[in-house]
Amino acid sequence: MIKSKEGISFLTFSIFQGLPLKAAVSCRIGGVSMSPFTSLNMGLHVGDHVEDVLENRKRYFRALGIDESRLINCSQVHGTHIEKVSGKDCGRGALSLDTAIPDTDGLITGDSNVPLTMNYADCTPLFFYDPVKKAAALSHGGWRGTAGNIVGKTVDFMVSEFGCSRNTILGAIGPAIGFPNFEVGQEVIDAMRPLTEENELSRLYRKKKNGKYLFALAEMNHFLMRKAGLLEEHIEDCHMDTWDRNDLFYSYRREKGTNLRVCPDPPHRIGIYCFPKKAIWL
Repeated sequence: MIKSKEGISFLTFSIFQGLPLKAAVSCRIGGVSMSPFTSLNMGLHVGDHVEDVLENRKRYFRALGIDESRLINCSQVHGTHIEKVSGKDCGRGALSLDTAIPDTDGLITGDSNVPLTMNYADCTPLFFYDPVKKAAALSHGGWRGTAGNIVGKTVDFMVSEFGCSRNTILGAIGPAIGFPNFEVGQEVIDAMRPLTEENELSRLYRKKKNGKYLFALAEMNHFLMRKAGLLEEHIEDCHMDTWDRNDLFYSYRREKGTNLRVCPDPPHRIGIYCFPKKAIWL
């Protein structure tokens, strides 16, 4: 569901309602960045003015009741490396790319008041939380990370590191580019084949007359959550397409070739995961 507070809009998940955590994906509304980054761009790496990005982060995190100087952010590489973090890592990547955790596409923690963040354009925000062991993880599901099964690796990490049970882990899937708009080449379909049987995979793609394919990225990650052992009733997919809802979310695929011609990399929304010391929820 989309919520607004102090002029900032963000998406939350009903599956986490009532739990002592904050999980949200920022929208593009309420920031200070100018075109082509209009307006709540969260990415320090995309060519936007640093001072504007930091102001955007301040507005967003303060609307959520989180100290923006404590957030943990990564230099993402469309891989599957997952980093365990704790309170001592707070602030890494908050104010500068130089301090961000390098070459990482997943964060996991068992500590309270540790804000995990990832940047997304059309890629899939992936949230995980075990209410029994109080462990949380946030991963970045682009097609390469999806093909590398970052979902399964995140769940395995939660099980091995924190003793989580697969049937108690809750999963949420944020806004990503949808099936009708995500055109890919043969290499993407081939990269997914080791993860599933063809009869299952074939439901997630359709070949076009031009030889390309339409691929259901978010649905593939939903499938991988089930394959990793999460119960169907413990998974929430927001079913929001960044291409169709470009008014709310950045979409590189939709905007490239227009206003992003002058932009070296797409503007980014940010996913945030934080469970405070006290039971507070959005």
